[in-house]
Amino acid sequence: MIDFIKIIIKDCDRTILERNPLLDFFDTINLTTGELKTTNRNGNKVTPSKNASYNGLEFKIYDTGTITFAGSLHQYWNNGAHNYNDFNIDAVMWVLDDLKTKFDIEAEQCILKCLEIGINITPPIATNDILDNCFLHKTKPFEYQKNSDEGKYKQVQHSQYIIKIYNKTLHYISKGFEIDTEIMRFEIKYTKMQKLNERGIFNLQDLINYRLFNFKQDLLKEWQNILYFDNTTRIDHLSTKTKNALLEYSNPNYWAGLLANNQIENFKYHKNQLRKITFENSKNVQYLTAEIISKKIDFLNINTTRIDHLTILSKQVVLKDSNNQICKVTGVNISMQKKDSILLSHTGLKYYYETDKKIFEQIKRRYLSKVWSNSNFQIQIKEIAHNIRNKSSNKNIKQKKIYQPTQLNVLTMLGI
Repeated sequence: MIDFIKIIIKDCDRTILERNPLLDFFDTINLTTGELKTTNRNGNKVTPSKNASYNGLEFKIYDTGTITFAGSLHQYWNNGAHNYNDFNIDAVMWVLDDLKTKFDIEAEQCILKCLEIGINITPPIATNDILDNCFLHKTKPFEYQKNSDEGKYKQVQHSQYIIKIYNKTLHYISKGFEIDTEIMRFEIKYTKMQKLNERGIFNLQDLINYRLFNFKQDLLKEWQNILYFDNTTRIDHLSTKTKNALLEYSNPNYWAGLLANNQIENFKYHKNQLRKITFENSKNVQYLTAEIISKKIDFLNINTTRIDHLTILSKQVVLKDSNNQICKVTGVNISMQKKDSILLSHTGLKYYYETDKKIFEQIKRRYLSKVWSNSNFQIQIKEIAHNIRNKSSNKNIKQKKIYQPTQLNVLTMLGI
């Protein structure tokens, strides 16, 4: 659920970062004068700094001594490549562990200066249709934005936060990724920390202690604060008066006009009328989307089982129950497959994708070649299953080379 963050690293020894082989720091220097750059492209003054990037995070060591990093923790988890897949609580903890291991940065040191909390979902209708029909957030109009890194999206800016809605599929397809599902992202970007500080959230550790699940109500509330025109509304049986009202309601300029003329009560009345007509005559896309957001947040905040030796041993203990089966290559439970299955197959992979993303991603990282990392889901499933079969086959070939058919195998005689 966490995406972009901006952090000030408190009590950090700059030499540890400067000597880190993963960070290649550079200064921004005027090649003509040899002076350090002190203004940005808009002519505003900036403090000189050393900059370095790693997996989508940008580290800065300022001449004043302040040290920061900024970027997407979600992208960091994907080696800086993208943030369109699921990023659950286990993945967040993995990133924090990795920052500690590689850069000696503790979560308590990371003072929050900007934070994006959001969710990727598969919407009930096409994402672009939803974006086109999000007119207002509270009383402010949505505006389309275009950014080379974030693609095309809609946003509303408030004094302390920004509401954003993205078409993630379109964004990453334009970058050459192969995605065969609709992915919509809805997020709150906290640009000032007052609302978070009031909850006792000052650093990354506070954020984890608070629990990301507790942002569920914030996201659902802000989603409901959107004035949405549902284009699935059926009009054939409606009265002429209602049809004419809907025609006006479908025009964002109508709502902007009410607000511009300070007709607040009139605005509230017609907003309620729109919601009533929508509830009675449409697929209720806004409500269905809220349900999907809610369920996805629940799913991402379940602590999942990690694939490690302890996990495998625990599953082997469960194996004493004859109803359980274990893949002889990966060590994961494959009871959801056919009774004679011995390897994790398409069925099991899809099961873990739907029920335990952490296990699926760990299997994917181990058994999917980078050649197929940007392919669609079906191809990835096929290649992972193929590589698991190859692993098993290679083991059998190796075993046969060690023990020829005519050679006496003591282990076989002992039933091992």
